[in-house]
Amino acid sequence: MRNQRAFSATFRVLMAAAFSIILAATVLLLFAEDFRSALWQFFVEPFSSRYFFGNYIADTVPLIISGIGVSIAFRSKNFNLGGEGQIYAGALAGGVLALHAPEAFGPGTVWILVAFIGAFIGAIIGTISGLLKAYWRISEMISSYLISAIIINISDFFITGPLQDSTSNFQTTAQIPSVFLLPRIFSPSKLDISIWLALFLVLFFHILSKKSKMGFELRVCGENEEFARYCGISVRAYNIAAMAISGGMYGLSGALLVIGPQGRVMRGFSSGLGWSAISVALLAQGRETAILPAALFIAFLKAGSDHVMIGSGVPSEIISMLQATAMLFITAQVMPKLWQRQRQ
Repeated sequence: MRNQRAFSATFRVLMAAAFSIILAATVLLLFAEDFRSALWQFFVEPFSSRYFFGNYIADTVPLIISGIGVSIAFRSKNFNLGGEGQIYAGALAGGVLALHAPEAFGPGTVWILVAFIGAFIGAIIGTISGLLKAYWRISEMISSYLISAIIINISDFFITGPLQDSTSNFQTTAQIPSVFLLPRIFSPSKLDISIWLALFLVLFFHILSKKSKMGFELRVCGENEEFARYCGISVRAYNIAAMAISGGMYGLSGALLVIGPQGRVMRGFSSGLGWSAISVALLAQGRETAILPAALFIAFLKAGSDHVMIGSGVPSEIISMLQATAMLFITAQVMPKLWQRQRQ
């Protein structure tokens, strides 16, 4: 029976991925001036050079880390819709720290501090939604989304106001000193050492979920709250902890972007990353080991779309519609199964 459910879940995910690819090919056929060239740009060009391939892998790093956080929230029957704000807050806090850190600290110390403060700020924001649900029965979906909107506006105020780089024509903070930026590992691409942290987190949370008491109790809380209470498990505590971990992973991904590929905090830099992470978690369906291939697939859709938009003259609006429709189909394929499992 378990094997049948696993096969059914895998089949649904493969169907979602296949439809997304077919949809991409159809859009290219309708709107690209040179269909064969557009196909090459979408499906092959992201892998055609060290630069393109490294950038593609770099784009998976925040998706992996954020996707883990979303997956943890899902497992506890929580939906964190505040990822964009948590990424922003983590990035801003980490960026300010990196900008004002004395060089005497050394790069390693600054990397650790930036990662910690980013994760901490994101966790605090996630905890607020967890507390509102645990003590006042306020939907975490609504509270996390609204808090995120507030955080984004506050962050934009600082980025374009007190922290604005006066020497730049862009809405951005000053450039973080190069000594505090994460080392690149696949030159000339933007891929840096944060990929190793992302892979470690996948392994860590897989072991935590499958081999620890905390992981077991978290699954029980998500699958049957009444049974969890009967067993003496604090459902309230796990709801708060899951939202805190989810926010922490979002904040961490934002902080790593700032001291990695971005090198500064720019207004609107996340560009839908929080929502893409939800698609990653939905595709993975609660399995940490599936986060990696899910992130690779979502990043592939973005990379291929960007190449087509630049090389084939397909309007950006069409590309945005393609990405949104693909995400919608992924959600439609996976959400009913996830919702059914959580209601059992």
